[in-house]
Amino acid sequence: MSHATVNVDIGLLRQPVDTATSAPIYLREPENNGEAGATLSISDANGTGKFLGQKYSLRVETNADNNQLNTAAKQWYQDGVRFFLTDIDTPSLVALRQVLPDDAVLLNIGNQDDALRTSTCVPNTLHTALSYSMRADAIAQWLRVRRLNRVFLVSGTTPEDDAFLAAVKRTLNKFNHKVVAEKIWDFDTDLRRTASAELPVFTQASDYDVVWVIDESNLFGQHLPYNTWLPRPVVGTHGLRADGWHYVIEQWGAVQLQNRFNELFSRPMSAKDYAAWVAIRSINESVTVSNTADPSVLGPFILGPQFQLAAYKGRKLTYRPWNGQLRQTVPLFDAQALVASAPFEGFLHPRNELDSLGVDQAQSQCRVFQPTNNS
Repeated sequence: MSHATVNVDIGLLRQPVDTATSAPIYLREPENNGEAGATLSISDANGTGKFLGQKYSLRVETNADNNQLNTAAKQWYQDGVRFFLTDIDTPSLVALRQVLPDDAVLLNIGNQDDALRTSTCVPNTLHTALSYSMRADAIAQWLRVRRLNRVFLVSGTTPEDDAFLAAVKRTLNKFNHKVVAEKIWDFDTDLRRTASAELPVFTQASDYDVVWVIDESNLFGQHLPYNTWLPRPVVGTHGLRADGWHYVIEQWGAVQLQNRFNELFSRPMSAKDYAAWVAIRSINESVTVSNTADPSVLGPFILGPQFQLAAYKGRKLTYRPWNGQLRQTVPLFDAQALVASAPFEGFLHPRNELDSLGVDQAQSQCRVFQPTNNS
């Protein structure tokens, strides 16, 4: 007796990587960032799918023009695509949701905007990318554990830096840390030659336990460690970092995922690659359990109490049913080692300790899928 094949056609809509940045080449985002993770996940899904009568395929549209992205999405929908991975900015995501019928499920793999989890609620949308608040909370918990409470804040001037800075300030307030100094780096100096002269002067203050740097574009932050006025740890986007994934993660079987990725793409797996990988894994897991590709069944199932995902993070992952955010442990690492994994012991939560990271239900107006029997 042979099963009917379940076809799962998935689309990926992305805005191109900004290569005009003045960040050094070794810190630039790879051209296929995110797309590579999706490609690997499709291959993994087909590996098990062939025994279960499931077939997965991926189509990709990379375009800076919103109209082109929306046109591609509408065409794919006509072709039967119901799951759309997105790596696009907030206005584009809102616009995309408006041109697609309600039963299309969006999975945000790249946008860290907290508003998408709190107020700009996009229906039938899941978030596998971490929010800025989740990254900030992971570091702030670690600072609490280490009793490093007096913070010198340094931020850049891009919109991403502003968004992350706002999240960091909310976090510092939430965990009772004190900002002893705050500065904005808006110079266009080439720090490669002058960092050891300029940065100590820039970070002069009477006392601080830690320097928290926010430089999402890698324009200056990489020069701060070991160049601060006081010999203090640097955390944030440089020094000790928090993100959804990094190549230093090797426990919980992760080394196999890292090796498979490296063999295919000759580079390490990034946080965005992991977010894409885990988005497709979520679809794959729910299709396997439900034996259907119907989004009206799969969407509520993914947000429901039965769904859980093994994804190389040391514990089973689930989604927050109110705003569609993937609950996950957040690794803290530097370039050469995994330092710790948040949440930390002592940060309790009435429902799930993973909800101590990021925006909680009470702070969110979102109700993503309007599930009927669980919330």
